Amino acid sequence: MAAKDAMNAIVYLNGRYVQAERAKVSAFDRGFSYGDGLFETIRAYAGWVFGLERHLARLKKGADQIGIPFEDDVGEWRQVMGQLLRRSSLRAADASLRLTVTRGPDVLGSLLPPDVPPSPTLLLVARPLYAGIAERQQVGIDAVMVHWGSPFNPLQIKSLGYLYNMLAMVQAQREGAQEALFVDRDNCVVEGATSNLFSFSKGVLTTPPLSSGLLPGITREVVIELTKKEGLILREAPLPLQDLLASEEAFLTGSLKEIMPLVAIDGNKIGTGSPGPVTQRLQRCYRTAVEEERTQGMRGAKPPTPPLRKGGTGGFEGCEMRGAKS
Repeated sequence: MAAKDAMNAIVYLNGRYVQAERAKVSAFDRGFSYGDGLFETIRAYAGWVFGLERHLARLKKGADQIGIPFEDDVGEWRQVMGQLLRRSSLRAADASLRLTVTRGPDVLGSLLPPDVPPSPTLLLVARPLYAGIAERQQVGIDAVMVHWGSPFNPLQIKSLGYLYNMLAMVQAQREGAQEALFVDRDNCVVEGATSNLFSFSKGVLTTPPLSSGLLPGITREVVIELTKKEGLILREAPLPLQDLLASEEAFLTGSLKEIMPLVAIDGNKIGTGSPGPVTQRLQRCYRTAVEEERTQGMRGAKPPTPPLRKGGTGGFEGCEMRGAKS
């Protein structure tokens, strides 16, 4: 989206649909001053917001934990998002939605939240989905490793919150990669700057556990459910860097990127250097899950839970979408 188009876009701010250039947030907003807020990035498929209930539940849980009031009514938010997509001429296209919630303004400027009940700021923005995602899903992406404390210790700067992830992505771009992977002090890979991570080797999928400090991604959660339904063996365990580099295939997950093949790290190929059969299988499964939820949702029915598949990791024929190429 060009800068001029962005300023002419419509956003939803505190209950009103307004032109972006006229959307005003207080200079005293604690989200701006201290990063005192939360956000969700959600993908919409031709007007259907996928996984909305999960995203709102995660946002509600975080808001409750830090004491920011937030109403997570799925039906109400689906209407708001549908209206914004319509006003943004994005109902027929794939789009990304970002819902930001902050504690709201605090004129006293204290680091501690004010004693009075907060007046949260709610901002919802819709944008066209980056067109390059679909192409990258077919060929995969490269990543670089970012070790904790490099290029700086994030605990030693007064960041508003997302600076470390942003600078990690700057490093990745500088080195010709599309993602940065964080490595902890034990030389285990935890997650990406914008994604969660899975590797596959010797018939077993591995993803780092929540206890490692990673973000509990919505797409990660969906993929874990899909692996169980497909009868794939999955373990949540620390993933040493050397094991990831030696894996047969790997992929990243995120609401916008869905399941993205990871084909190289720091210039070193993962497996054959191309998307692997397990990754491709789960890509089909994920798209099937999206279409099932979208179809059932448009009809006003609850999405069905597919039966648990029996068997191991034998074939890779699962989850073919109707009309999709294998």
